Amino acid sequence: MKKSICLLLLICFLIPILSFPALAGDYMLAPNDQLEVKIIGQKDLDTKQAVAPDGTISLPLLGSVTAQGQTLSNFKKYLSAEFARYIKNPQVVVFLTPRPIYVIQHDVKKNTWDVKEAKSIDEARAYLVIPTSDVGLRTLDIKHGDIVSVEVGQKPDFWEDNWYKVLTATAVAVGIYATLHK
Repeated sequence: MKKSICLLLLICFLIPILSFPALAGDYMLAPNDQLEVKIIGQKDLDTKQAVAPDGTISLPLLGSVTAQGQTLSNFKKYLSAEFARYIKNPQVVVFLTPRPIYVIQHDVKKNTWDVKEAKSIDEARAYLVIPTSDVGLRTLDIKHGDIVSVEVGQKPDFWEDNWYKVLTATAVAVGIYATLHK
């Protein structure tokens, strides 16, 4: 059940990315991206906020504008054109803090799940326990906004976990048998 939920969440995050294959090389703005919009010389118009779940942000003078699905450079050009209706030659600067990468770690031995939020791709790889020097595993394509699942630990081994209990119980049973049959 938990694996199917994780798979469903992963698919939901991949659909918007796969819908725009021509723009896959550019970072696409999406909900939960943190944007800081500054207009040089207009401190009262500066704002810092996250892209809302509906893909919009609210800006002074402009109101609600759609950010989702645009590249950062296209969004900056769009804002410059929109602010030009109110300000002469606006110089718009947009800073981006990308949406986090979520790494779901399933500890097989303890049967526990741990969700970690990574702010960078390297941090996500560290949570995945993927050495960057390992050529075969470096090709794992992780992008901002992804949800990645990994199994850690080893499956429980009855003998490894309980050998001392088995030996102790056997010794006690032999001791009781020897005492009763003297």
